[in-house]
Amino acid sequence: MLKIKETMRHSWKTQRRWKALPYLTITIMYLSGCGDSERIYEQKPLTTLYKKAMEEFKKEDFKEASSNFDEVERQYPYSSWAPHSQLMSAYSAFKAQQFPKAIATLETFLALHPASPSAVYAHYLRSLCYYTDMLSPERDSENSVLALQGFQEICQRFPYSDYARDAEIKIDFIQEHLASKEMLIIRAYMKRREFISAFQRLSLFVKDYPKSVLIPEALYRLIECHVVLGFPGLTYKTFVLLRHNFPKEIWTSMAESLLVSKKSLSVVRKLSKL
Repeated sequence: MLKIKETMRHSWKTQRRWKALPYLTITIMYLSGCGDSERIYEQKPLTTLYKKAMEEFKKEDFKEASSNFDEVERQYPYSSWAPHSQLMSAYSAFKAQQFPKAIATLETFLALHPASPSAVYAHYLRSLCYYTDMLSPERDSENSVLALQGFQEICQRFPYSDYARDAEIKIDFIQEHLASKEMLIIRAYMKRREFISAFQRLSLFVKDYPKSVLIPEALYRLIECHVVLGFPGLTYKTFVLLRHNFPKEIWTSMAESLLVSKKSLSVVRKLSKL
C-alpha cells in the first residue's frame, strides 16, 4: 500500500512537471522572439508600403529599400505592383552589392513571369550581378563564366533589345578576363617546366580565345613547347602562323631568336626559304 502511495505521489509530481513544460517552452520562445532581429510582420496598405520603399531608394539606403520592396511583394503577391516590386528589390540589392540576394530575386521573377516585357531586363541585371561580382579579387572563374553565359543568352534571345549591344561589349571583356587568368596558369606550368600540361592548355587557349590580345604570346609559348618536346613540324607551322599574323610583335622576334639558339636546323632551313 505504501509503495502504491509513493508511486501515485511520484506520478502526480511528474504530471505537474510535464504540465509546466508547455508554459516554459512558450516563455522561452517568447523571450527568444524578443531578441530576434527579423522584420516584424505588420499589414499595411499597398501604397504605403511602396511609398516607403521608394523613399528609402531615393535616400540611397538600398539595403532597406530592397527589404521594403520585398514586403510589397510578400503582402500583395497577386497585385499588379508585385512584379515591379520584385525588380526594384533586385535592383536595390544590386546597388547595395547584395549580389546573391539580387540574383535569387531575379530568378524568382523569371520563373513567375517568363513572358514579361521586363524579362530581358531581368536577364541583363542577373548577368550584371555576376559580371560585377567577378571583379572581386577573391572570386574564382565561376562568376565570370555565368556572366558570359548570361550575356550570350541575351544576344541570342534578344538581339534587337537595348541591352544586346552592351552585352556584346561585356562578352569581349569577360573573354579577355578569362584568357588572362588562363595565361597565368600556363606561365606557371612553363616556369615549372611542365611542358606537356602547358602544351595541352595552350592548344585549348588558341581555340577558345582566338581574339585575345594574348594570342601572340600563346603562339610563342606553343613554339617553346614544340621545341622542347621535339615536334619540328608543329614548330614550323606555328611560327609561320605567328609571323604571318603578327610580324611586328615582340613575340615573333623572340620566336626567331629561340629557333636559332636551339639550333632547330630543319626548322631554320624551312624558315630561310619563306
